[in-house]
Amino acid sequence: MTSTTATPLISDDWRIAGRAYRDQELFEAEMRTIFARSWVFVAHESEIPDGGDYKTARIGRQPVIVTRSADDGEVNVLFNRCRHRGSAVCQREYGNANHFRCAYHGWTYAADGTLVGVPFDDGYGDRLDKSQMGLVPVPRVERRRGFVFACLDPDAPPLEEYLGHAARYLDFIADLPGGIELSAHAHKLQYEGNWKLQVENTIDPYHFSFTHKSWLDILKDRGTPSAWVKNLSTNPEWRTVDLGNGHSAHEYGPLERFEGGNDDGVANFSSAELLPFNFIIFPTLSFVGAHLRLVQPISATRTRVFLFPLMPKGLDPERRTEILRSHEAFYGPAGAGSTDDIEVGFERVMAGLSATATSEDWVLMSRGLDRETVDEATGIRYGRSSDEVCQRGFYRTWRAHVEGGEGA
Repeated sequence: MTSTTATPLISDDWRIAGRAYRDQELFEAEMRTIFARSWVFVAHESEIPDGGDYKTARIGRQPVIVTRSADDGEVNVLFNRCRHRGSAVCQREYGNANHFRCAYHGWTYAADGTLVGVPFDDGYGDRLDKSQMGLVPVPRVERRRGFVFACLDPDAPPLEEYLGHAARYLDFIADLPGGIELSAHAHKLQYEGNWKLQVENTIDPYHFSFTHKSWLDILKDRGTPSAWVKNLSTNPEWRTVDLGNGHSAHEYGPLERFEGGNDDGVANFSSAELLPFNFIIFPTLSFVGAHLRLVQPISATRTRVFLFPLMPKGLDPERRTEILRSHEAFYGPAGAGSTDDIEVGFERVMAGLSATATSEDWVLMSRGLDRETVDEATGIRYGRSSDEVCQRGFYRTWRAHVEGGEGA
């Protein structure tokens, strides 16, 4: 493809080609490689706690239904496509049902995808084997600590291998008091920009004191001290961590300090923050403060994001309400944080990247490159809080997929 071969996607000095964010053909290659081969988060078990519960989700752009069978409690991930004429059989985001009936011709499926009803089936003679015509299951489904992942590649490595060093952070989240639930569901945002911008932003503390200065000014006016800028540049325990396989974290102190219920010294912006890190699981799952963030690519230049407040079941109602109100204040539709990021970090970036006539059509991702360190025993890379270690970790894996796959 001439549009995606003019310049390298990533140079040796970590300049990323602007087309990585604009090119629809490259986006299609991402769908065929990254999203066809990676483990993608589709649900948390708390979203479908009872038999017959379901939710709809996507793996890249592939629509799926995540269900819990009423008879055995098994979690199923099924393509949301009728086996008759291809209509999506489930339209609602959440619900409880003992069957899914296609509104087009009435074909009916059980919660595990089994075809249980075909109107006027005599018209098929002996050519219709109902036992072979259920909703098609996604090839691979695995769970870890309540988090449900699915993969379109039947030959993908096990989820545990895929997570690698990231599993420890996911377990930390699962071990929040009483375990977590996504009972508040999600609010959604959409922006005109590439999906990778939101992922980059999640593990980018460098932007905070600039993009969110108005929020920091509000905190200052309220008499709430913020050591953010100072800690960003001088606190040696605030660090960026490339965990491998595209996963990464920004830590507000070494994780071992906070494990086992020890939250002494957590550096938070409000009392409602839960996590001592920002954390991403490649390609689209992330955790920030007190919420789960799921990025859903739509096209090269349009993205939808779901933000689920994390609700620890062991906290008292007042504390849970505080988490929810704090989440709304910064990340909600009328909050300060997400609106800043959409305007400054995504849509202005896309506007600037439309300046394709310049000979310098790239973005720079080399901050801290010469001072990052590598743990020889684990391969984990570390950098300062303001360094782009996490972004480079993400793009190493991204490049391996799109350059190693078809059409990159």
